[in-house]
Amino acid sequence: MRTLLCLICSITLSLPVWAIEPTRLYGAQSHYQVERKGKVIGDYHLNFSPWGQGGTHVSVAMDLNIRFMGLFSYDFEYRSDEYWRDSQTLEQMLVRIDDDGDLTRYAFERRDGYLYRMEPGGSTRLGSDLLTTNHWHPELVRRTNLVNTLTGDVSQINAQLEAEEWVELGNRRVQARRYRLGGDLEDTLSWYDTQGRWLGMEFSARDGSRVRVWLKPDQMTASLGEPYE
Repeated sequence: MRTLLCLICSITLSLPVWAIEPTRLYGAQSHYQVERKGKVIGDYHLNFSPWGQGGTHVSVAMDLNIRFMGLFSYDFEYRSDEYWRDSQTLEQMLVRIDDDGDLTRYAFERRDGYLYRMEPGGSTRLGSDLLTTNHWHPELVRRTNLVNTLTGDVSQINAQLEAEEWVELGNRRVQARRYRLGGDLEDTLSWYDTQGRWLGMEFSARDGSRVRVWLKPDQMTASLGEPYE
């Protein structure tokens, strides 16, 4: 009996956390609200759709608009398209950033088991088993290296569980785990519910203010409801 229990435990522990399809957590889409200094400044959207033979296309969009004392405004537009052969293998990614008129593009592609950042006239090998800083993947907090989609480089992290707590989503309370990502993303906090779904994050803007990205309350019905009271 002890041998059987040990075998069962071994098999259970070896299973990936992300052993289900993304839509089991998020539905076809998940919408977030972006806040700064208590004011709404934009939206963050995740969209999931089939790709290839059993793969997944994850589309990420963030649009921000910050007005400064009615004198001028700052606009930020972010687009990312991730193409996953399965939940663990990122095959391609395209990123477009419009930072108030300053355009940046990144392209990533898997070749011979490694993910490369494609560049004019060449490419840079980044790693073999990388997730991205788009946060939706629940195994992010178990990794030490991520593709930073804002810089195009690899960021090192050392995620630590800071608290298990209840968070407010509208008039509902959700049991969540709060992680500090550490390393190159030391000031970034990220929350996941008990099913592994990403609830939101908080980080520092260039001026030192805190920006908060948080799941909209009406999105709770899009996926598993067991964590909610």
